[in-house]
Amino acid sequence: MLSDALVRELRKLNRADKLRAMQVLVTELSAEEEAWLIPGATYEIITPYGNEAAAQVLYDVLQAADKKAES
Repeated sequence: MLSDALVRELRKLNRADKLRAMQVLVTELSAEEEAWLIPGATYEIITPYGNEAAAQVLYDVLQAADKKAES
């Protein structure tokens, strides 16, 4: 949990230091997300290629929703 004291200290920082604090936190978050990926592993990528029927169903549903919203 973020302490009130830390928030007060962050608010005292100048613009450059606030940006640096953000950069540090974003870098930490990015490193944590990369931990989910295993180096050298193969991951399935879902694409619309070869799924034309599913794409048509999705299109039809979206078209029906548009028509319903217009009326």
